[in-house]
Amino acid sequence: MKISDTSALVLNWTSPALWKSQNAKEYFSRLDLSAGSELLALFDETEDYMHTQAVSNRKFFVRKCGVDFLEKNPHGQVVILAAGIAPLSVELASLYPESKVFDVDKFLMSDKEKYLGGVCPNIKFIECDITNIELLHEKLLENNWNRSEPMILIMEGIIYYLNRYDLEDILIFFAESNSVFACDFGIKPEFVNGNNRKYGTEVFRKIMEKVGLSSMYFYEPNNFLKLLKKAGFKLPVRYTMRDVQIERTGKPEPFDYEEPGWISCVRNS
Repeated sequence: MKISDTSALVLNWTSPALWKSQNAKEYFSRLDLSAGSELLALFDETEDYMHTQAVSNRKFFVRKCGVDFLEKNPHGQVVILAAGIAPLSVELASLYPESKVFDVDKFLMSDKEKYLGGVCPNIKFIECDITNIELLHEKLLENNWNRSEPMILIMEGIIYYLNRYDLEDILIFFAESNSVFACDFGIKPEFVNGNNRKYGTEVFRKIMEKVGLSSMYFYEPNNFLKLLKKAGFKLPVRYTMRDVQIERTGKPEPFDYEEPGWISCVRNS
């Protein structure tokens, strides 16, 4: 399966210990992440450590949100937008085989399905531009998505790449389904503690240069929560990197400052 350099970079920064199901462990261990080597070489040892903590935190967070939801709704639906090749769908579908998991991305979904070879038949793989709401709705319905059934929407590692108008359209569409929501988002550099600010500005700069992006999108934390509320998601709660690091590892380091991370996580359940 062909893996992009940016996807491989992120998965190189993901702790294998996050995955608890045998299917997800095996899937993750078989991925060839060598495509990320060139990008990975742009970061020194300290940067590598910091980004491993941050990426592992965001993946730990959305996994926990999915597990919490499915513990209450074992027959529930999980919609993962911009799912890519990440093991999250495999993990949740394996732990909760009565659930329905929808992996949605513009590319690689058919490749991922073939690569899994029939493992986790409760995953539906949908190739679709997630900003095309009409087509997304159509393809979800074709795959037996039911708007009236309990659902969690997961957006991990994608909000940085969506302009505000596309993001609002997506949020409004799913908020109308009364779904639970979990995501991470990028924080504007001026709101990040000065001790850690450079790690965020540099990683996004290097990714933009590598991919050829002219812009990425970041938020003041309170304004992001207001955006969610405006779209219709009730009671969103934000977690800093310090919050998630303590829950994942038992210690705040290296996020032992006020507003210590360049990304933050949100859930509304």
